[in-house]
Amino acid sequence: MITDEAYKALEEAVGPEYVSREPAVLDTYCWQTHISQGPEIWTTRPVAVVLPASTEEVQAVVRACIEHGLKYKPFSVGWGGFAGAGKEGVVQVDLRRMDRIIEIDEKNMYAVVEPFVVAGVLQAEAMKVGLNTHIIGAGPGHSPLASATSMMGTGWDGIYMSTSFRNLLGVEWVLPSGEVLRLGTLGSGSGWFNGDGPGPSLRGIMRGFVGASGGLGIFTKCAVKLFNYPGPPRPTIKGTVLDVKTEPLDNFGLYMCVFPDQETYAEATRKVGEAEIGYIHHKTSHPLLVSFLAPRFWRKLVGHSSLSEAILALRNQFTIILAADTQRELEYQKKALEAVVSDQGGFVLDFAAFPSLQQVLWMGMIRSSVTPMVFRATGNYMVLYGADEAVDNQVQHENVGEPLVRKYTEQGTVLDELADDIWAPSYENVNRSHCEHILLFDHRDRDHGKAMVDQVAESESVAIEQYLDPGFGIIAPDARKRFSPVAMDYNEYQKKILAALDEHDVSDTTFYTDMPE
Repeated sequence: MITDEAYKALEEAVGPEYVSREPAVLDTYCWQTHISQGPEIWTTRPVAVVLPASTEEVQAVVRACIEHGLKYKPFSVGWGGFAGAGKEGVVQVDLRRMDRIIEIDEKNMYAVVEPFVVAGVLQAEAMKVGLNTHIIGAGPGHSPLASATSMMGTGWDGIYMSTSFRNLLGVEWVLPSGEVLRLGTLGSGSGWFNGDGPGPSLRGIMRGFVGASGGLGIFTKCAVKLFNYPGPPRPTIKGTVLDVKTEPLDNFGLYMCVFPDQETYAEATRKVGEAEIGYIHHKTSHPLLVSFLAPRFWRKLVGHSSLSEAILALRNQFTIILAADTQRELEYQKKALEAVVSDQGGFVLDFAAFPSLQQVLWMGMIRSSVTPMVFRATGNYMVLYGADEAVDNQVQHENVGEPLVRKYTEQGTVLDELADDIWAPSYENVNRSHCEHILLFDHRDRDHGKAMVDQVAESESVAIEQYLDPGFGIIAPDARKRFSPVAMDYNEYQKKILAALDEHDVSDTTFYTDMPE
């Protein structure tokens, strides 16, 4: 419960119409995608929700929480249970009113955004001036600010546009004390173009590899890099995702490259990076693609072993989109791709022969519109690992994760995905690669929810035994307890950072430093 005095202080901070403690309203913040706190479908109910519209109002909310002994948790678009309250006595700070694109600097190729600007909107505006923005695997509805400042951020386009924490420039940060800290060139009054100076550079303190998941202040603005986009400034698109119609893009090419085994797949992935070609690059989960596009048909296919074997025969593959400013450049990239694939004994399938499929995949990868469709089959999903590591490490994650998925599939607590459940994009010219095992489950079934907890715990134990990166699991309190002792006690250092910046103990640190006894 929240006292009347504390509630009045929140009203004074944002205005009475933008604060609520009605149970029906609060409960709408208690379900967010992915499993979050054990097998339960709900996160903890906040004591109130506030909707600030400016940095100054965010500061006022934080100071009200300090004065009245409350904790707070920021929320942008809510893609993940880590965005919800993790404990009792938390005020949910919903940042949806802060939805402005402050600036798109065409010359210096960056955009300044607020927390509720979603990637799809930013991309549409950037394309008008020949630029594009990195979109993470969560899809066009994610917050670029949240992924860049507070979470992970690998996506389909990583081979060309890297990953969110690499693309972060200047930052405006409301600390747990209520003070505003501006990082990079912004902190020296020189604009947004650099996140590390001249001016204060605290990238490692602010976010490290994963980010504090809302447990270390509130980010109200940031600048992110933009990248070249050789397509039309206003693509002609008709229909919805599954029946989309677009004009042909003559300077793009979409291909699937298939290899005899994991070794040749991994070597080809490295060679593509060395050739510096590609706009989109990732290993595709074909069964999951079917489950997205045709869930009822997919259910009829489950259980057919011959079909699973046929799909597994194509498991060592990647899909790649080439993009170029000129036809000559596009032809060069295609020849380079064909040479790499041929050297590894693979073959190239050109999707130009399938125009309808090409249009859907173009929307799915460049716009990343397919991602939200992962919910169609079961209503929820979870991922194992999600590590960002070398390509060989990604292959190892595939090998150790697949038996775990099979085990729970046979128990009936994870839906059978026919064969291969891997999504593995690359970034930084494939010097690094990301690997997720995507698990489809029904969170309304408590057996499914409990199995998710068990499966994640088992995958973490295997990661420790085999010296593998835990990936997404690193943010969960239970995982932190397992990994911190074997990773230089990193959680103890995070607690020291927290103590230095949050002397009033107002942060909801569930997904930042908390560990179970």
